[in-house]
Amino acid sequence: MAVSLLAPAPGEAQPAGSATLVDYIEPAGNPLDENELLLVEVVLDRLNITDSLPVYASQVGLLIPVGELSRLLDADLNVQLGEKRIVGTIGEARRSVVADLPTGVVRVDGNLQLLLAGDMVVGANDIYVRTSLLEKLLPVRVRLDEAALRLELIAREPLPIQSRLDRLAKLRGLQNGASTPNDVYHVDSPPALVTLPSFDILVEAGAQERPPPYPYRYDVRAGGDLLYSNFQGYVGSDQKGRPVTARMLLERRDAEGEALGPLGFTRASAGDIFTPALPLGARSLAGRGVSLSTAPLTQTSIFGRVDLRGELPLGYDVELYVNDVLRSGQSTPVQGRYEFRDVPLQRGVNIIRIVAYGPRGERTEDVRVVNVGGGQLEPGQFIADLGIAQQERTVIRFPSRDSNVIASPGVGDMRVTANMAYGLTENVTLAGGLASYSPSGAGERLLATAGVRTSIAGVATQIDGAADERGGTAVALALAGEWMKVSTIVRHSEYGGGFVDETIPRGGDGRALRRSSELNLDWQLRPSRGFAIPFSFRLTRDQFANGDRNWAGLLRASAPIGGLYLSTGFDFERTEPVMGSAVNRLSGLVSLSSFALFQWQLRAAVDYQLLPDLRLGALSLIADRDIGESTAVRIGLGQSFQGDRDSTIQISAIRRLPFADLSLDAQYSRPRNDWRLGLQLAFSLVPDPLGGGYLPRRPGAASGGNAAIQAFLDDNGNGRFDRGEEPIAGVVTSGSGGEEIITDDKGRALVTGLGYGTVAQVRTSLDNVQLDNVAGPPPVAEFTPRAGTVAVIPYPVQAKGEVMITITVRRGDRKVGLSAVMLRVVNENGEAHEGRTEFDGSALFDSLRPGTYRLEIEETQARRLNMRLVDQVSFTIGPQGGPAPDIQTMVVFE
Repeated sequence: MAVSLLAPAPGEAQPAGSATLVDYIEPAGNPLDENELLLVEVVLDRLNITDSLPVYASQVGLLIPVGELSRLLDADLNVQLGEKRIVGTIGEARRSVVADLPTGVVRVDGNLQLLLAGDMVVGANDIYVRTSLLEKLLPVRVRLDEAALRLELIAREPLPIQSRLDRLAKLRGLQNGASTPNDVYHVDSPPALVTLPSFDILVEAGAQERPPPYPYRYDVRAGGDLLYSNFQGYVGSDQKGRPVTARMLLERRDAEGEALGPLGFTRASAGDIFTPALPLGARSLAGRGVSLSTAPLTQTSIFGRVDLRGELPLGYDVELYVNDVLRSGQSTPVQGRYEFRDVPLQRGVNIIRIVAYGPRGERTEDVRVVNVGGGQLEPGQFIADLGIAQQERTVIRFPSRDSNVIASPGVGDMRVTANMAYGLTENVTLAGGLASYSPSGAGERLLATAGVRTSIAGVATQIDGAADERGGTAVALALAGEWMKVSTIVRHSEYGGGFVDETIPRGGDGRALRRSSELNLDWQLRPSRGFAIPFSFRLTRDQFANGDRNWAGLLRASAPIGGLYLSTGFDFERTEPVMGSAVNRLSGLVSLSSFALFQWQLRAAVDYQLLPDLRLGALSLIADRDIGESTAVRIGLGQSFQGDRDSTIQISAIRRLPFADLSLDAQYSRPRNDWRLGLQLAFSLVPDPLGGGYLPRRPGAASGGNAAIQAFLDDNGNGRFDRGEEPIAGVVTSGSGGEEIITDDKGRALVTGLGYGTVAQVRTSLDNVQLDNVAGPPPVAEFTPRAGTVAVIPYPVQAKGEVMITITVRRGDRKVGLSAVMLRVVNENGEAHEGRTEFDGSALFDSLRPGTYRLEIEETQARRLNMRLVDQVSFTIGPQGGPAPDIQTMVVFE
């Protein structure tokens, strides 16, 4: 085999005394190459932010870590490594930002663009982006001074850090050195027979003018392991402290399809569940029962509509944004949850944001990326969903009290639904379903559906038919595509024989239908370059079997204007009864939000009616401001223009304690002279698996996963905290919220509120540990979260050593360094570290644990180039770590 060794890389001078493996081509994949790592100074408008930000000068361009830079700039960008996604908000108006690698899109200010190859690279503990993408995600211009190794940022608008200069010293201390990508530290945390549950507790007491004069209520959530499943529970009371609603759930999830062993189920649930929906007939409905699914946990391919549900504590309100357009909101929890039913989506990538505002100034976002297509599966793929439930009945009932539930027909009847799909070919998927349900309250009926999912001339096409045993029939055709840059979904259904279709927006009242039509349009208006206003339009027409007709429509638009985020829209409804005259209703809404000077979070809304007469409805204004790190205030104003025309003022003082949130609220209304005083306390109780007992924490531990870290000096290297080993204080840990928690003198830290996704991650750092020559596990610990459970993460720290290895090749009578040699050092336990030689043939291996290592050439490269080491090489890192003697060895080509 002929091997060229001395040719320089294109456009690069060959260093003297070195050789290059020019015909070794690294396999395509992660372009993060340690040889391309640079530590750069970051300067924001002449303000030094850090002296050591790790960036990569890769072949695709300069790659910058978004998570680390956002932390330094105090910007609201959150890196979701498991989902390969960046989400957040920018600017005073908190314009939404989403960059999603799996779908290849980036949406900023409602402007949807495609990611280019190499724009985003997922590392082990951060996501790296090219400068062109960073300038879209953040309002900055980026320039790299290669000679000075300086990354210069010029703000196009004020950044949070520029309004918080007093925190600069802390920000400068975030990095004492560069982080390098390592393998993720995977922690096994299987469900147990039983564990102590975590609790989220909210209690509220006060006095008021209206009865009861001294109201008190509570809202309790619980989560933990029970019977090798995840238990989730909820109890809520009325204003007299009496429990009025409760629910419980046992659930097993497994992304590999082993939720119930080797049967292929990814999810199995029992208790208060939701049954799956069919394309015609039976909709998704809550009830007590069981549900099973083989669909992937990350399944995102649906057609047209989706139901969105989640936890909604007392005092919270949520807003639903679809592709940056405000669609709906909810402020009163139903059984402790919010629910947005029948949310229309456009074909392609949909970015759903559920923004929750808390009573103590909290603001959180749940971002979901839904890729809507024709519902086709891979050839041979089969998925099924099954649900059996007593509809709208909970496991625990309080029948004599109002539970704030609006029931539909057939409450208490059994509901059985099964939905199946099979990928017949690459372009054709067959679908079918069975149901036993009671849509009208007049007895159960049996239903069967069959359908096809395909694409015709680029238009996603869905055809479904259904029949029940009472002679009811239905057929539906749905088309989705893009016409003149307008995303269009059209759906029409014809019914006969008294068929009741709950799946249409107004089909849940039990009335039989004759036909139904729906049109959804989504587009962007671009009045100027770089500015886009997303619009959504929806129109439905339903004709019932008795001859009544109903029209409904909405128009929504949202856009950032100056420092404000403006949302507006209209809702129209026309009812045409057979007996009587038609009634028209037209109403509107205007909503504004802003984050003024990074101090005040402002929200305002006004609704009004245009038909049947012109009048204002209500006006509201809420302003939240943080005063220091742990204190906040809220001021709320409200004005009703109907009835008694109430004027309301609300003032709240909030104190965020390390273990709880405490707020004092005062409210007064005129002209009825209504007043109310209230004191609210919200906290979590989390079991401590390391120290025993319970620990108080701020709210959120019961609805997501948690982690307990035990850091220790692992003298014997077995990865377990054994008797006599020293705990390590000062290890910095943080979860998805970014709050830093440091291990105490017993080496313990408890990180809560890690979410209920498929993967949870905890980031760790040894920068503050007062030990030299030590190394810990990879900086990102990953595990599968379960609501309310606490995963124990052992964090063994060992002495570390380093060695410099130089690889040479003989050229005539001299030796020259050989670059681009892929090396491995492997200890007696099989732990391997990889590296690649630089231009002079040297490679530095650091963070090596004590032990004896042997040197190897990466097998694929050695076989390709017929290359081997002249001698067998080994070295030892002593028990105290530190540097080992430098090694120089030769390779030969055979």
